[in-house]
Amino acid sequence: MTVTDTTEPFIGHVVLDAPAEHPTLGFNLIATALATIVLTSEPRFAVGIFGGWGSGKSTLMDEIERHVVRDDRAIVVRFNAWRYEREPHLIVPLLDTIRGQLADQAALPSHEGPDGDRMRTIARRVGRVVRALVRATSVQIGVAGVGSVALDAGQVIDELSPPSEDVATAPQSLYFAAFTELAEAFADVERANVSRIVVFVDDLDRCLPTSALTMLESMKLFFDMPGFVFVVGLDERAVEAAVRTKFATPPTRSDRPEVDRQIEREYLKKIFQVPYTLPTMAPRQLVDLLDWLDRHGRFSAVQRQDLRDRVRRYLRYVASEGRINPREIKRYLNAYTIRRMMRPDLDPDTMLALQTIDFRGDWDEIYEDVVLAEPDVFVEVLARFRDGDRHAFENLWPEVGVLPLELSEFLRSAEAASLAKAGDIERYLSFIETTRSSQSWVNDAMRDVGTLRQHVRDVPGTLRFGEPDARQLAEHLKDVLGRLAGYDQRARGRFGSTLDAPLAKLRQLLNVLAPSAADGSTETAPDQVDRWRQDFRRRIDDLQQELRLIRRSSAFGPA
Repeated sequence: MTVTDTTEPFIGHVVLDAPAEHPTLGFNLIATALATIVLTSEPRFAVGIFGGWGSGKSTLMDEIERHVVRDDRAIVVRFNAWRYEREPHLIVPLLDTIRGQLADQAALPSHEGPDGDRMRTIARRVGRVVRALVRATSVQIGVAGVGSVALDAGQVIDELSPPSEDVATAPQSLYFAAFTELAEAFADVERANVSRIVVFVDDLDRCLPTSALTMLESMKLFFDMPGFVFVVGLDERAVEAAVRTKFATPPTRSDRPEVDRQIEREYLKKIFQVPYTLPTMAPRQLVDLLDWLDRHGRFSAVQRQDLRDRVRRYLRYVASEGRINPREIKRYLNAYTIRRMMRPDLDPDTMLALQTIDFRGDWDEIYEDVVLAEPDVFVEVLARFRDGDRHAFENLWPEVGVLPLELSEFLRSAEAASLAKAGDIERYLSFIETTRSSQSWVNDAMRDVGTLRQHVRDVPGTLRFGEPDARQLAEHLKDVLGRLAGYDQRARGRFGSTLDAPLAKLRQLLNVLAPSAADGSTETAPDQVDRWRQDFRRRIDDLQQELRLIRRSSAFGPA
């Protein structure tokens, strides 16, 4: 195996979190199929591209768009719902974006003549509707020195449809007038030599659930107008959460969960006639993605060699059962690149080993409760584990239990060898945490929790409450609790008084361990010590859980 030349300075480039210009993972074939459906089917439907965070929705949509724009008779509209989330009615910026694209297309040299004139006419009519809706939805406008001026909704209707003496034929509803105008305008689209208007809606799952639902409701208004195809990328869980909030069944219904799930499924079915869910990456595709990054990642020479010789070996452990999304791979590579450049004095294999454990969400417990809390002890136990002591971790940390199979394999692998020999692991952890979390004090608090565990672990069954040994132990524990109380002050501003309750209970247990001098020592049975130890451990668990929540909520980006 080739080893990267460590004498050359490591200069790296981050991988941008943007849709790929040269997609991999079979996206070309998928995009071709979906684009063909968009261009050859009757234009009155919606395509849903479903996938979780970082699954490649934007990349696939861009590839579909590249196919669609090759059709001269299709007009492509790109609408980013997230940019307009603060708008009270998303139908307004959506219509205005369509108007702008029609106007831009009409100005192209290829559309000179009657076709361009018709497009401009359609754009003007859409613009009239946008202005009318803006005026009507701003029911009252504050004017300096005057107060509020109420708009005349009837006047707005007249702008769209001239008043008629016959009430039976004149629109009396603003929205009826608006959509009558839109229907008539878009009826001329085909006469302008336009086969369809394809609207790509991306970043919908970046909106608040209510805004995402509003966007979908706005789209439904176009389904009665021929000529429109929507291609929407979203995380269906975000939409389902919004639907659940809006249409949830009464809590008294015994079949509430089943009914709610049915409502969520039916809602999406009614909107998206063509659904496609992006699958998670299979193990073989991880290799394909890394090869693609090697070719298109714009890495420096030393970074590319490091990726080939070292980083690839760790990435196979980042994915749970070999499955992961592309964005997570980019985050992993970028985190390593930045850390490697900031601290060239640190061993890259030790850094990668710790980063790998941290990146695995299903290994959080071992990373937070063991690696962060008791790093030096972790190194010692890891060495025994690698030497064949299969129960080394569960014997010392029974609350952790049996290690997951993939974690056991990683800890025994060549990639974790440097961890078992790390003599200064705290230096690595401190650095990793400062580049991961906005609350660097949490790492120190985790260490103090580990110190509490070590003290309690060493309590002998022969201890007598109130005796000098017990009082000395109480003094050590009280010092640690004092430091943790200081961290509680930092947590109050942003996270509330989350550490206060478990700290108070731990202090109560110290009073049992070291009662006041007037009470003196007491006869203490071994089972009393065991119960005290168990109670103290439970309260430590409560404290650690609160710190775990703070650490995760203050992380830079998804953990």
